Amino acid sequence: MAIIDPKELTDLDAVAVSVWWLGNAGFAINAAGRVILIDPVIEPKDDTDPVTSEIGLPLMVPLPIRARNIDRANVVLITHDDADHLGPRTIPEIINRTHALFIGTERTAKKLREYGLSDDRIRVARYHQKLRIGDIVVTPTPACHQEERGHTRRGDCCGFIVEAAGVTVWHPDDTTLMDEHLEIKDITVLLLPIAPHVLGTEGAIKLANSTRARYIIPCHYGTYDSNLIWCTGDPDAVGAGIEDRDRRYHKLQIGERLLLPAQPSF
Repeated sequence: MAIIDPKELTDLDAVAVSVWWLGNAGFAINAAGRVILIDPVIEPKDDTDPVTSEIGLPLMVPLPIRARNIDRANVVLITHDDADHLGPRTIPEIINRTHALFIGTERTAKKLREYGLSDDRIRVARYHQKLRIGDIVVTPTPACHQEERGHTRRGDCCGFIVEAAGVTVWHPDDTTLMDEHLEIKDITVLLLPIAPHVLGTEGAIKLANSTRARYIIPCHYGTYDSNLIWCTGDPDAVGAGIEDRDRRYHKLQIGERLLLPAQPSF
């Protein structure tokens, strides 16, 4: 586990692109000064219990940063409205502490309104329809949960392709592998959920090799001290199947940063 410096995360003068794993499916990105948060769940259950997550599960490592320490963000992307992606304590903190725009499906937008977010700060995600926020371009991508997760209807959940500072980052969401996913190319950084209830080992390997992403970061594992299926995943088994893994596969610690140039050349 690494501690994230809030000043580094929100540095307006940054010239490169930094990607931090926040734990579970959450990430923070500083793309040449533009701050993008994806599925942040970074508050404890309460201030007297820092070892229990806001979703009620014990943390395997301390939180790398807290929402209350983030005072600037441009965009917050929420893939779906489950509590381990739409943090019940994190989201109100970010709403109140920043001027960020939030992007999610209509189902997610409904939950954001319940947390007090005004409609002028919400953009509804629709598959393949680009959204431009300044010089950040966000394209929602299709996603589908397994039936027991209650998200089988298209439109309830989504992934996101983010283009900023010459870099393209894709978070496909908690999704089973779909034929549409295998058509997506030209990805710089793939944020890859590997838990068995989503892509799992086989699906994660297939997607990683299909996209030919230059950098791959596994996620959705190793965060909560629980044997619930969605808390588990084997990053080493995934890495073993990835082509050119020594260059492409980056198994980060929670809070660790992947630093890459704003306009990478390979």
